[in-house]
Amino acid sequence: MSFSHQFIFNPGRWVGEGRITFSSSSEMLRFYTSWVLNPEEDSKIACNQRVEMQGAPEVVENNFSIYDISKSKFGIDLENDLIGKVIGTGVIDEKTIAWEFRGNAGLEGFEVYELQENGDYMLHAEYASDQFRTIIDGRVWKKST
Repeated sequence: MSFSHQFIFNPGRWVGEGRITFSSSSEMLRFYTSWVLNPEEDSKIACNQRVEMQGAPEVVENNFSIYDISKSKFGIDLENDLIGKVIGTGVIDEKTIAWEFRGNAGLEGFEVYELQENGDYMLHAEYASDQFRTIIDGRVWKKST
């Protein structure tokens, strides 16, 4: 299936940066991220995302699996060591890729990637778990080889 979006739906490496804020603190942290996107058999896409936060010694590694892809929607699973596996749904339109996770092991949240004219994506995400909320704003772009 062919999309106008290069991010997520085509193989490659993407990098990004931005800021993370937490409802429990006034502190703002810078983050850096990299994505490696690999198509798999059965029209699935495997995405490995690594996130480094300023001042945090450990790197968070998220593994996404994207499947049941149509012109306007897709299924998405997220798995990492902290939360285990959560299942979500995604939507696609000409300018936006977005997904949300609801009612999964106490974690709810969403991510929205908006395509820019230069091919980059602006990112806004919010996640909540118990009484804590995390807000992420940033930008991702295709890493040139």
